[in-house]
Amino acid sequence: MKQLVPFVDHEVGYRLLHKLIAASKQGLYSIPAVMTTSDNNNSWWPSVTNLCIQADIPLLEYETTSQLDQVMRQADWVLLLSWKHIIPQELICLPRRGILNLHYSLLPSYRGVYPVNWALINGEEKTGFTYHFVNEKIDDGAIFIQHEVPIMLNDTARSLQLRIDDCVCDHFDDLIRQVMEYDLPSTPSTPNHGINKTSAAYYSRKKFNKICGIASDDLYAARDLLNILRGLTFFPDSHNAYIVDKRSGKKVYISINLKEEP
Repeated sequence: MKQLVPFVDHEVGYRLLHKLIAASKQGLYSIPAVMTTSDNNNSWWPSVTNLCIQADIPLLEYETTSQLDQVMRQADWVLLLSWKHIIPQELICLPRRGILNLHYSLLPSYRGVYPVNWALINGEEKTGFTYHFVNEKIDDGAIFIQHEVPIMLNDTARSLQLRIDDCVCDHFDDLIRQVMEYDLPSTPSTPNHGINKTSAAYYSRKKFNKICGIASDDLYAARDLLNILRGLTFFPDSHNAYIVDKRSGKKVYISINLKEEP
């Protein structure tokens, strides 16, 4: 029986783990352990602790566990499901079939962090998600599965992320089917989605932090400013986009509310 080890975080990680545990009861695979982060039980998204307790599956914390090497050696597959940590190079080759990472873009576009935000900021008309093999470079491995998601004019980063979450969950059974059938080394090519140099670039946290500052004296095309605010709006109280009050020197945070007519 194949051994699947999910590394889960965030809302979609919770949803996919729920589906994985339910499907494992059919006897196609087993889940010897679940890896999560220190944010589990400590953030706004649901904790996976009770899911693991109810299924009697060991839950390990990535930042503190001493069993990472052992867990990866016993796995046929490691599935990184909304995962923010870089897997050390010496561990990448340990799972027998490989490590698949879920990334919220149509790779090779938007490698790096905040790909949903950047797709909006750059005015893209579509994005999606990709499962790719993990190698020594960030978001660079061979593509396993990819699906498109259209971007709507009334999307913000939050609404777009939630729609991609739903699409990921809708196609998760297909992923597991292909994982179960996979035997030979995969050499898929990277599809060309009409990417340009802007979207194909690597996007860092530093680059994201830089665009959050709106220069109040600069001139913006209305479309460009709208896209920036759409991409930087997550929750109404998120502290992303801001201008600086010249009198007080304090940041004034900005979010945008978009509502399509009935």
